[in-house]
Amino acid sequence: MYSSISSITQKKLKNLFLFFLFITIICLSLRESNFDLKALVEGFSSSLALIKEMFPPDFSRWKRILLLSAQTIAIGVWGTVLGMIVSFPLGLLSARNISDSAVLYHLAKTFVNFTRSVPDILYAMLFVTSIGMGPLAGILALTLASSGLLSKFYSEAIESIDTKPVEALEATGGHQLSVIRHAVLPQVFPLFMGYTLYLLDHNIRVAMVLGLVGAGGLGLELFTQMRAFNYQKASAILIIIFLLITAIDRISAWLRRDLISGNFLNNKGYKKGMLLTIMTATVLLAVYFIPVELKEVIYGLGRVWEFLRGLFPPELTNLRIYIKLMLETIGMGISGTFFAILISIPLGILSARNLMGNVFVYNIMKEISNFLRAMPELMFALLFVAAVGLGPLAGVLAIAVHTAGFLGKFYAEAIENVDPGPVEAIEATGAKFVQILRHAIVPQIIPLFNSYNLYILDRNIRASTVMGIVGAGGIGFELLMSMKLFEYQRTSTIILIILVTIMFIDWFSSYSRKKVVD
Repeated sequence: MYSSISSITQKKLKNLFLFFLFITIICLSLRESNFDLKALVEGFSSSLALIKEMFPPDFSRWKRILLLSAQTIAIGVWGTVLGMIVSFPLGLLSARNISDSAVLYHLAKTFVNFTRSVPDILYAMLFVTSIGMGPLAGILALTLASSGLLSKFYSEAIESIDTKPVEALEATGGHQLSVIRHAVLPQVFPLFMGYTLYLLDHNIRVAMVLGLVGAGGLGLELFTQMRAFNYQKASAILIIIFLLITAIDRISAWLRRDLISGNFLNNKGYKKGMLLTIMTATVLLAVYFIPVELKEVIYGLGRVWEFLRGLFPPELTNLRIYIKLMLETIGMGISGTFFAILISIPLGILSARNLMGNVFVYNIMKEISNFLRAMPELMFALLFVAAVGLGPLAGVLAIAVHTAGFLGKFYAEAIENVDPGPVEAIEATGAKFVQILRHAIVPQIIPLFNSYNLYILDRNIRASTVMGIVGAGGIGFELLMSMKLFEYQRTSTIILIILVTIMFIDWFSSYSRKKVVD
């Protein structure tokens, strides 16, 4: 009896400690990111004024917008195709169950983890600085970033296969290539296609903002119009970006769902024809608008090597300043996540089909969530900088608004998948909506909520490292200026600080998510 009471007391003390730790971290993050409630209220009215200035949209440059849209899609397609080519052998080498060489396995795994840690736009900045402005820099940036992400997906898919067909072929003396062809690929092909489609969707989304640092596409045009205060022209570009991303996102999600479930391969109807048509059209679009040549890529990579040599040795004179800016960056990520959670809780509840009886409200909330998720955070950062001014507040708001779309979707899906038994039991007692949430929904979804929040926190700290590119606070501005001033040894110091921070956050997030799930 005594030990039971002691155990309950210890649990309560632990929860109380975690609560105060959480509050302390949030307060410190708000302070580091220079959060000001007065500035937030004023910023809200300024944002409304900016939105008012954006209407009606000016589509007078529609031909150029469409041309740049096609170029943006082409950058995303090339980055995905080249990333897929690089990722396939890397995925095989970094899959523990089929990799023959321990040395190659660890080298491939290290390369994959490293490339995955670097934000896409940071790669774009490096390539723009080393080989010049233009779509080639964007393609190479997406290729490198895709290699890390796709290789991880591919290796995880391979590690989850049924090993019996592999062992059977190996027992007959089958060659490694034969084992891959006949025992591995048939099992992982649907997942591989699903992951590749997801990455194509992701890369086109990212390609929209690579132009902000000069890597081609619509982003540069948007940045130019915003800096020239041509808000009506900028709103036309934003509308096109939103429509493109939304269409690609929905087509990709529809095809991925059938591919991963296995229904797509069994379907001989219009879906296969549609996939073939979409793939052919996007490849032709990419080849037509950006006819990348191998010798051009090789020449570009040679110039990158010269640039990388100039990064060493790192300049450590201003290390303390950079660490302070990195703390501001982390504060932005944590603060943005905190506000995203606050926005996402009502958004997720109102867009959960099993809780929201009003179809109109449900659909409106769903579309708001889709919109917030579709627009990249750097686009929002650009808008908030124009509305509330330079500084970390714009970055916090951009991160909060964008990731509220993700969390709202995650929360809604978690609520829709709860066991309906407890809900029906409490409803039968005549309980109110809030009581049903408190006693039937929340206990079931808390572990998933915590896992999603940790994942988003990890993602947001990565995103906050580049917010300074458009003047939205953090270490990103210092990184951009060091490149523009050709102070590459300063650049390498900042990059190393960003990488060490991201890799630590990645480890901490993975460890915490495992604890939450377990």
